[in-house]
Amino acid sequence: MSDSYKDFQARVARIYDLNETATRDTSSRVSVHREPNGYVVIRGARPSMRIPWTGILMVLAAVFMLKGAVMARLGADFYKSEIGRLRPSTVLEQIGTWTMRPDPISSWVARQIKTLS
Repeated sequence: MSDSYKDFQARVARIYDLNETATRDTSSRVSVHREPNGYVVIRGARPSMRIPWTGILMVLAAVFMLKGAVMARLGADFYKSEIGRLRPSTVLEQIGTWTMRPDPISSWVARQIKTLS
């Protein structure tokens, strides 16, 4: 056999291997549907909704760091009095009050920030 034929067969084998690998990898993302007229239709399945845990954890860490920094800057007593001032407000401000109330994590962050300065 000639070298060009061997090269051709090697390329064909590589294409088949890639196709088999791609089929194996995407088999979970394929939906097979049989229509009433007898045709089989293969469609890509809808992507599953994944929860971005890393992003949620980073937002929570930023909130606790912000609360701790504000508590360290204003002082715990003044911070509590300002938060208490918002209680008899609208529903949105009450939600903000509940979110910004002092908690153990932000109090710890505030203590750590105060030790640095």
